[in-house]
Amino acid sequence: MSLRRLIGALAGRADLGWDAPGAQGERCGREEFERLDQLEGLLARTFPETLFDAVAHDPTLEPAVMRMLKSVEDPRAVPILERGLHPGSGVRWSALCGLAVHGTAAHTEAVVDCLDDASELTRSEAFDVLGRLGDVRAIGPLLRRLSADDGHTARRASEALDRIERRIGGPLAPPVWLEMGPQELTTGGAAPFGGPWRVMEGLVERGRTVRDGELLAALENDYVSTELTAPWPGTVTDVRISVGNEVSDDVVAVVLQARRRIG
Repeated sequence: MSLRRLIGALAGRADLGWDAPGAQGERCGREEFERLDQLEGLLARTFPETLFDAVAHDPTLEPAVMRMLKSVEDPRAVPILERGLHPGSGVRWSALCGLAVHGTAAHTEAVVDCLDDASELTRSEAFDVLGRLGDVRAIGPLLRRLSADDGHTARRASEALDRIERRIGGPLAPPVWLEMGPQELTTGGAAPFGGPWRVMEGLVERGRTVRDGELLAALENDYVSTELTAPWPGTVTDVRISVGNEVSDDVVAVVLQARRRIG
């Protein structure tokens, strides 16, 4: 099979995500997603010229190629990714993944527009890209999303603001926080796989102050491993595990006295 035919075969797949159907109409599992992502990355790094040649000969392959451009260091990737940012393109998430590597402050406005995309996956990636770009023009749109009723949106906005402010040397104004009280973090909320889970490393102690996204514990069961991370900044007030360093899906692993940024 030629490399161009291989790219064509990849283009025939659905745009993969956690809820994307696989070739047999079934849900795409984590392992399948990771294997295909690794294949695309290997192809892009080994034969970068093939990607651009394929698009030049057949523009319909552009969506498949776009997914691979995050693995290529080539300025020719930028205009392809920019075309994928337009509303209704259907490949905004793929374009954003590439712009996390190739993007500059010039893309800030287009990425901000993606914060209102219908896809939660696309919106989440847009927050990540804005944090990476570090452009102060994104601060206003991000602050407006701190008060969102959707806790996930508010958390991603807070994370992006934190990254931007670290890049510019500190906040433009003192942040405003909402005390959220104790948050009980369980293994059931950390991963969609059954327990019991074994705590392998990184378990925090009472009294420790953590940032949002910081590792609290590395866990594994008989099939997979995962990480328990802090959804919000705060102070660890309790660590609860059962005998033998094992926790089941419904057992609290960490209690965090959390706070949420609202301004």
